[in-house]
Amino acid sequence: MPTVRIARLLVVFVTAFTLGGCAAMRRHEARDTGDLLVSAGFTTRPADTPERAQQLHAMPPLKLVSESKDGNVVYHYADPYSCHCLYVGDQRAYVEYKRLALQKQIADERLEAAEAEESAAMDWGLWGPRWW
Repeated sequence: MPTVRIARLLVVFVTAFTLGGCAAMRRHEARDTGDLLVSAGFTTRPADTPERAQQLHAMPPLKLVSESKDGNVVYHYADPYSCHCLYVGDQRAYVEYKRLALQKQIADERLEAAEAEESAAMDWGLWGPRWW
């Protein structure tokens, strides 16, 4: 009987740890994307009223959504994880966001490649460098 209790406790801890990690990743992703959106010209609308909070939670989280409003395209990005806000931008801000996101992706890929190259150059095998 005690092993069943330990097993259940272990499952609870693993589940909590996994969910906590996922939430941290979502907050990090939201913060990074939010920084790019603001740099591109999007405005931030905090969910500081019941109506805005309802609007925020009605939208798909961490997804850029477009809608037509008064003949213009408006873009929304709901962030319920990091800033609890809605980012709103026009076509110009969207194009700038895509440009900045592509620049960031290229920079991240270059950094990853440089780290992999450095790691490969230092591959000493299983037991480290052979000095003799």
